[in-house]
Amino acid sequence: MVPQSGQPTQKQDLPFDGSLASFYAQKTLEEFTLSPDRHEWMKLLLFDHLAVTVGGANLDSSRVARNAFRTSSDRTDQSVDARCRLFGTEKVATAEAAAMVNGITAHGLELDDTFEAASHHPGVVIFPAVFATGEDNDSTMQELLEAATVGYDVMCHAGLMLGAADSYGRGFHPTGVAGALGATAAICRLKMLSTDVTSVALGLAANLASGSLEFLSDGSWTKRLNAGNAAKVGITSVRLAEAGFTSPALALEGRDGFLSNFGTGLHTSRFVNWEPGEFAWNTSIKLYPCCRYMHGNIDLLLELTSEYPDLNADKIEKIELAVIEAGSRLVSVPRDAKMTVESQVDAQFNMFFGGALALTRGSVNVDDFENAADMVRSLKPVMEKIECVTDPDIEASYPDDWAARVTLTFADGTSMTKTTQAFKGSPGRPVTQDDLLKKASGLIGSEAALSLLKTVTQCDTASVRSFVSEIPVSEK
Repeated sequence: MVPQSGQPTQKQDLPFDGSLASFYAQKTLEEFTLSPDRHEWMKLLLFDHLAVTVGGANLDSSRVARNAFRTSSDRTDQSVDARCRLFGTEKVATAEAAAMVNGITAHGLELDDTFEAASHHPGVVIFPAVFATGEDNDSTMQELLEAATVGYDVMCHAGLMLGAADSYGRGFHPTGVAGALGATAAICRLKMLSTDVTSVALGLAANLASGSLEFLSDGSWTKRLNAGNAAKVGITSVRLAEAGFTSPALALEGRDGFLSNFGTGLHTSRFVNWEPGEFAWNTSIKLYPCCRYMHGNIDLLLELTSEYPDLNADKIEKIELAVIEAGSRLVSVPRDAKMTVESQVDAQFNMFFGGALALTRGSVNVDDFENAADMVRSLKPVMEKIECVTDPDIEASYPDDWAARVTLTFADGTSMTKTTQAFKGSPGRPVTQDDLLKKASGLIGSEAALSLLKTVTQCDTASVRSFVSEIPVSEK
């Protein structure tokens, strides 16, 4: 049953006793042991997250975010109460500021991990939240990785309950809204709070969650803010709950609750139970610095340029790219507006730009998107040949599988089509440690990447504070 406006949701509609917040609270505090392969995968997600964060520390949005808060280079500076590292720098700040700034920084390059079934980015919310809390509370890395696993679980499940297409349709950014719940759950796990306090904290996070898609209109930085805000909301919600603040019992599934605010209400058919670490295990790694909905077609175009070195865009009459309909609002419509690229953000959410880039250059990298406003002049003729369409076969497999199709039609009337049922970096086409090391080397340099990988792989017995001291610095 999907609750309509003004109709309260009944508890019996849920496939468990109690509220959804109390169910998440119980899952958050359950004991579990990750299998060795899932434990190592969590480390690879952490390695990827830190490389992307350090690599994004010099973006203008990252610098501005740091300047918005009081910081210090001295962890003992009492005037700032600063104990938590701003990654990529030597600076420290309060836990709330660190969670906010590190989330913004991690999300800036659009290279962060993606849970495709919910169309959101767990790492940029969960890791900033647990690192800020872990440094503040002198936690161990083993505890942090457990808490991060729980955060991925709750955030991804909440994203599934919302439904990406429903959230997008209402103008909300799933990372920002579902992320608030994931960050809260992760922090509660790290601090081993009671189920009652955790349930209240989740209800508070449901109330504080936010994040719109309006950044698409002018290329502003608020998508990055949504990640940092969700991490900060987790810290705020937990502190209020610990102090005795209250939240509605049905904060998530109630008539005016989270699922109705940011989605279209409670869909019991979307509820699934899960094993610890299952969602992180099925989280995808991004290899291109742009919206995940663009990656499948970029994969195919790069494969075509590799298979046909003489492929000449001048001889192509039409380039048809099948785009998942739920992502079209982000990357392909309105078409006329996408022909104007004035910023990095404009390019990061532009299938026409990404497609033309892949086809003409045979590569897609960070510099291309940072210099998009200059590059668009040479790419415009190819961009204008691109038509983004929907494909019923692709829609039928979404959201469980993300597929893509490219069709090139040449001036002589011939054509070629290439398809994929999974984007590179997804569970269907997974990356290796070597792939991640190559990606990290391109962002922070080979020496720093190797050092960071070693630090992450050997982190099990470290404290969070000692681990953080080994993270590379890239601030210019």
